[in-house]
Amino acid sequence: MGGSASSQLDEGKCAYIRGKTEAAIKNFSPYYSRQYSVAFCDHVRSEVEQQRDLTSQFLKTKPPLEPGTVLYEAELSQFAEDIRKWKDRYIVVKNDFALESYENKEAYQKGAAPKSRIFPAGGKVLTSEDEYNLLSDRHFPDPIASSEKNAQPFVVLPTAFPVYLWQPFLRHSYFCCCEAAEQQRFSTLLSDCIRHLNHDYMKQTTFEAQAFLEAVQFFRQEKGHYGSWELMTGDETQVKRGSAFPVLSPSVWSGQDHFKVERMEGVDPKPFL
Repeated sequence: MGGSASSQLDEGKCAYIRGKTEAAIKNFSPYYSRQYSVAFCDHVRSEVEQQRDLTSQFLKTKPPLEPGTVLYEAELSQFAEDIRKWKDRYIVVKNDFALESYENKEAYQKGAAPKSRIFPAGGKVLTSEDEYNLLSDRHFPDPIASSEKNAQPFVVLPTAFPVYLWQPFLRHSYFCCCEAAEQQRFSTLLSDCIRHLNHDYMKQTTFEAQAFLEAVQFFRQEKGHYGSWELMTGDETQVKRGSAFPVLSPSVWSGQDHFKVERMEGVDPKPFL
């Protein structure tokens, strides 16, 4: 990883990882079933005793903006993974904190569907190639990669002001700005989006959400994992992925491209009763 590209996952490796993932979800189901029953009974008790307005442990936040409020829009260069080329895209971020990428401003104004839509929950924002390569090599060391400082970069940058969006177990995103001020503005916005999205699911008060989060906590604790709160960020699917993929890490990262993992089909990422 880092300064070198990797190969596609072959069918045998995909089938093996799919089986391990399904086994992890099956092992998780009893925890969710148990916590669902507990949370449901507590919910019924609260309804009967009319204790619906429980005191929140979170700090008070500003009133939410109107749905669809635009927080950021600008034309940036984005690396298109499908064609492996840089393309000028019109980037729009609304108050759901998702990054929407359009062909151009006209396409956005006409209501066209975005080329991509990214929820950056659990991500990290980096603004230099050295930082990105260092983080990549630390998480996904490549024993056959060149150790020379002048090794060919994984992505050749069109400008000197990149913004990397690192997301664990997901395809990373690459952007380039024309000026340092725009790089600072965009990277700051991305960091704010991550901060908001990281704990949105944990703020939900439904008994289903509470049951799911407690089940993940007990599931990890019985395996001896008491930390790694970064794995509890994002929505339900991302939290479950964060709990399952550390088990699969040796299989997924052994000389394979972690960007291709999300392309596997046939695996249901959600836990059910």
